[in-house]
Amino acid sequence: MTATTSASAQQETVFGVADGATYSGLLCLGDDGRYYFSQAQVDGHNLPMPDQRWASRDEAVKVLAAMASGSLAAPSTQPPSAS
Repeated sequence: MTATTSASAQQETVFGVADGATYSGLLCLGDDGRYYFSQAQVDGHNLPMPDQRWASRDEAVKVLAAMASGSLAAPSTQPPSAS
């Protein structure tokens, strides 16, 4: 069996339900071997995931589920305020 390098082998749509919230995301495998979501939604609302990368598929999916359930805050796209 040979490894495939097609785009479809490097992308996967994941779906789930976490604490009553539905989520989905387009999980991609980067050239660096790390996983990231190019798109993610929770209850139909886009979820910002800038520069989030994970070493394994399972870790990436667990983080998305945790964000959907509210047990992990989603990253902010707003610049930090000057205090």
